[in-house]
Amino acid sequence: MAAEAPDPKTFKSWEDAFQYAVPAVRRMEQQLRGDISGNRERLRTLVGASYRDLLGTAESIIEMNDQMGHVETYLGSLGRRCNTKTLGKSTSNLSLLDQSTAASGKARYAIASQLAVLRSCPEVLARLLKKGGSVLLAAKILVVSRLLHTKLSEQASIRKYIDTMRARLARLRQKLLSHIDRRLKIPQLSSDELVDTMCAFSLATSSSARDVLRHFHHVRAEAVSAYASLSGQPEGYIVEALQLWIRTLQDTNAIVPRQLSQSLAKLKSTPLFKDPSIWSIKDFDYDLHTRWIGDDLKNFVPYVRHDDLPSSMIVDHLSIWAPKTLDAYLSNVNLLLNSIAESAVVVHLRSKCVKLWISNRRYYLGVGREEIFDRLRKPFRQRLAHLIQTDSRSLEGVSAQIMPIIQDQHQTTSQLSQTLWTSSLGSIDISSGAETFLATVRDNVYGADDALHVAIHSYQQWLVVMNRWASTIKELQHLRWDDSLDDLDEDDDTEERLESLLNTDDPQYLERELSHSLVAAFDLFQATADEVTKNIVNDTSFDRKAAFLLRVLRNVKQNLPSAYANTELASSIVNDLQSTIAGFVVNNVMAKHISGISKAAKGSRVQGRLLWNGVPELPILPSPWIYKLLRSLQLTMANTGTDLWSFAAVAKVKSILRESLILALSTQNHIESITNGDEKVHSSPLAIDHTSEDIQLLNDSGNGPTNPNMVENEYKIQLFFDMTYLAHATSSPVSQESGDTFEDCLNRVESECLLVSTSVMQVKKSAAEYWKRSSLLFALLI
Repeated sequence: MAAEAPDPKTFKSWEDAFQYAVPAVRRMEQQLRGDISGNRERLRTLVGASYRDLLGTAESIIEMNDQMGHVETYLGSLGRRCNTKTLGKSTSNLSLLDQSTAASGKARYAIASQLAVLRSCPEVLARLLKKGGSVLLAAKILVVSRLLHTKLSEQASIRKYIDTMRARLARLRQKLLSHIDRRLKIPQLSSDELVDTMCAFSLATSSSARDVLRHFHHVRAEAVSAYASLSGQPEGYIVEALQLWIRTLQDTNAIVPRQLSQSLAKLKSTPLFKDPSIWSIKDFDYDLHTRWIGDDLKNFVPYVRHDDLPSSMIVDHLSIWAPKTLDAYLSNVNLLLNSIAESAVVVHLRSKCVKLWISNRRYYLGVGREEIFDRLRKPFRQRLAHLIQTDSRSLEGVSAQIMPIIQDQHQTTSQLSQTLWTSSLGSIDISSGAETFLATVRDNVYGADDALHVAIHSYQQWLVVMNRWASTIKELQHLRWDDSLDDLDEDDDTEERLESLLNTDDPQYLERELSHSLVAAFDLFQATADEVTKNIVNDTSFDRKAAFLLRVLRNVKQNLPSAYANTELASSIVNDLQSTIAGFVVNNVMAKHISGISKAAKGSRVQGRLLWNGVPELPILPSPWIYKLLRSLQLTMANTGTDLWSFAAVAKVKSILRESLILALSTQNHIESITNGDEKVHSSPLAIDHTSEDIQLLNDSGNGPTNPNMVENEYKIQLFFDMTYLAHATSSPVSQESGDTFEDCLNRVESECLLVSTSVMQVKKSAAEYWKRSSLLFALLI
């Protein structure tokens, strides 16, 4: 690799350049030649730029020289013409010219100046209205324009132009009055701004103080009523309109009569053309036209009557205006509240309006404060009561939704209560929580299907609304008004009375309305359920429909609104449905087993006789038909729905089963004589002795009795055991009645058995113990 070229800047003399090799020296030569060429180009560029600057400077010097020559020439000419003799001659000539033209042009100049000012008035007036300027200044300009128009209307030569100007001024006057009315409707105007606006109306219409006040109240009354259509939200109108009504009372008390009268009187203290706010407008060119306008116009002072409004008249006027305007406001409030369906919005508006009223209560001069307070509360209270009635009546929708579900066979075929050990429960994914699993278990236990979920869901939605109403009423009872009541300059009794009206009377009124509405709604619901019950009694699928209706009623009774305390809701309907379902279940079971019962009762021998035990031998197990009967009853009840069998329903099943068993067994001769006759079979001593001997033979024999009478007695003993067992199985504390037919039959069978008292006690004890051991097999009967 070749060595790098040396840097010539490091050489101390030319001889140092030749101390390197020839290739290095040649590279150094090439580098130096390149540097020389670059420096030459930069120097040429620098010199060329400086040359152009020098040329521009030279041209500027020449131009300045020419201008200085012109200036010297002009100054010399001025010097020659500004001598004393020439100026005096010009002054005298001008005076002669003015004197010759003054007499003939004075009237013409006055018309021209007045016309110039009049022509500027519409433009200035339009600009003030467009940019939102002072309405009082606009009214003053309008008065000036009317004066000039009246003055110039005498000139026939400009009559056509004056008529056009009059139409234009009339339109501007209407715009000004409309602008004044819009400003008067603004509740945020300060007292000074409001007084200026009222003075502007007085000037524009030549109205007195009384007329101004009347117009002010008229505009505010229209604004209170018009807020209903101007405001997009009803909530905004209700508060803003009340605020405007209150603000009107405040403004009236603040500015009338003193401040308004003083401001109107001030308008007469200075001529309009000498008002600084007018002659300061450049469009009028006041300095030019003031000498030609005329003294009659320059000294014009508007006449405004300011002393025709005593304080007594203000009170009388307010006592008429305030109630009338309040009536219109409350009418609109009632209409707007009817469009609000949220109770929270109504309560919020009530709170804002009441607080607004309380905080400004001291300004109600000439107005009955208590009357206003009662009338102000009434629309909100009535609307809340109407919403309560509307929401409570929506329970009809729940009833209307249940009716077609019950009548539709496909939808009312409720799934039977499933076992908790079904395989489908084990396949439920619980990785994200057990809510689905718990819901499925709950549905299986309570026999809930999609149709029931639909009905209960609609009721739960209604229940949430009703409980929300109860919460809303409680919130009304605990609303705090301390901050607003502290602003009152009144005694403690007034504060307590107002707080009592707000936190006690109104909530109690709504509570009564809620209670009455719930009673009416549930009465209608109960009537609908009763009608449904009557319609499905003779239906082929009565059991499924009745079960569905029972489940609906159960969910309703378990989830009553907190404001409804009738725990006996639809109790008669539930009892009728339970009795009918119980009879349906028992009749189906008895229809299946009536033949078995008859066969067992007429058998040639006692089934299970070899299992008798004890001395004497007595039965310790019920007959097989007993187990089959109870087992079938258990399964039928489970298939109907395990959730349907409350204590009362099970008691009805047991009662009907007892009656059915008595009816079935009474078809046999030995039972028929007991149930139908008054005479006992052991009434003769012979029958008793014979039975005693038979019992003795039975106790001594190991192969069983051979005497037909003893065989029949064994049937009675086994029947006594069976009936005792059934007595335990069908006993219920809910339906214990004196004179029970089943117990009477059992006592008579006991007397037919011809057993000694110890044997009777043993049979009863064995039946009771066996029921304890086997009762869990028939869990629904426990």
